[in-house]
Amino acid sequence: MALGGDSFDIKTWLHREALALGFYRVGFATCEPFTSEQVRRTEWLTAGGRELFPYLDRADSLEPEYWLAGVRTALVGFFPYARPEAIPGAAPGSLKLSRYLWGPDYHTIMKGRMKMLLERAQEHLPNLKGRVCVDTAPILERQFAVRAGLGWQGKHTLLITGKGGSWGFLGVLLLDIELEPDQPFQGNRCGACTACLDACPSGALSPFRLDPNFCLSTFNLETEQEPPPIVTRMMAATGWVAGCDLCQDVCPWNRSPAWGDPALWGGPSPLHTSPAADLPCGTAQWQKRTRGTALRRVRHRHWIATLKRVMGESGGVSHISLD
Repeated sequence: MALGGDSFDIKTWLHREALALGFYRVGFATCEPFTSEQVRRTEWLTAGGRELFPYLDRADSLEPEYWLAGVRTALVGFFPYARPEAIPGAAPGSLKLSRYLWGPDYHTIMKGRMKMLLERAQEHLPNLKGRVCVDTAPILERQFAVRAGLGWQGKHTLLITGKGGSWGFLGVLLLDIELEPDQPFQGNRCGACTACLDACPSGALSPFRLDPNFCLSTFNLETEQEPPPIVTRMMAATGWVAGCDLCQDVCPWNRSPAWGDPALWGGPSPLHTSPAADLPCGTAQWQKRTRGTALRRVRHRHWIATLKRVMGESGGVSHISLD
């Protein structure tokens, strides 16, 4: 879709509106295929990603055109979620759940705001077509963010937005309108720092590469497969029952990052603050506590299996069936 006339600067308008909707950084990227990622992606899938994340085994993830016919531009937004007072494991006796799991489901919040942005844009350009992607299509969000100039992929593979840090979600709005792209981010600013690599308890991280076979988050969130012994030991040693933030905790760029809106992400849930022995074990309790959160996708039996790995059979969950 081509713009007709210069009376309305849609790019400036989209940027301003996205910031008003809570995004910390917003950039615009071109939508040619990510051919340079083909080899790296194939290696990752072959090394275990295909079995652990079968929904990512799609060649069309490199082709933005597949997700929106006629796509020309991607608006990419970085939405902060962490709060300085929301510290996993800070409450006495509590276990650790990743910061991104505090508060309501980010899919709902971000998709709603990006859909609102698209609808408002269509009021100005009725023929505009777009698609919102917030973990709902296997597009390469981090690569899009780098292409849009938002930051770089750190040695822990997550996007770092400079002084804004890495505590944020990425959302992509694909548009069939050609807008001037922002300058892609060149290189990285990790330098000789290896803090994230050194902090990884199971050795899953090497520079700019994450081995999913040894990541704690793979096994306490993404798959119900039995983890390797090192992962089981490190879950118990570190107390991480949902996700793992260690690589971001130690990143120097997160010393004073962009913080999420406390009105959005809400107060602490009992899941984050209760002593481990008081965490919900029954199915009904689990469904009640996780309603409306990103943790809802974790099955109750998966949650119990993780609790057993972290707390041991004598931790008060040995009597719970996994069926």
